[in-house]
Amino acid sequence: MHVTLLILLMNHEMKKLFLIIPVFILCTSFLNAPGIQIALLKYGGGGDWYVNPTSLPNLVKFCNKNIGTNINENIATVEVGSSEIFNYPFIHMTGHGNVIFTDKDAQNLRKLFNWWRFSAYMRQFMVWTNL
Repeated sequence: MHVTLLILLMNHEMKKLFLIIPVFILCTSFLNAPGIQIALLKYGGGGDWYVNPTSLPNLVKFCNKNIGTNINENIATVEVGSSEIFNYPFIHMTGHGNVIFTDKDAQNLRKLFNWWRFSAYMRQFMVWTNL
């Protein structure tokens, strides 16, 4: 309640700073990170989510060597219904055959996609405000 009232009383420039500073801190906190962590999505239904266990590590090594990325070479595995799914900026899904998502899995994926969309919006907001 008090924060809402404070925001309403601020002028336009103050409101911009109030929104930009936390976003800037959040974005720059990842600059010294050891590397982006990629996760392999584990799902139900027998769709061979574990197929080709060397393809993703080989892709990571290639990207790090040839295009200068900083991706962690240890690939994590995350279950689609787990809250751990939100810890990864990139999730790889592979396999063939049946892919079955429970209601909890579908809800978790929906939250994840909405989070990614929000993150993309915030990155665009930073471009609009010349950050």
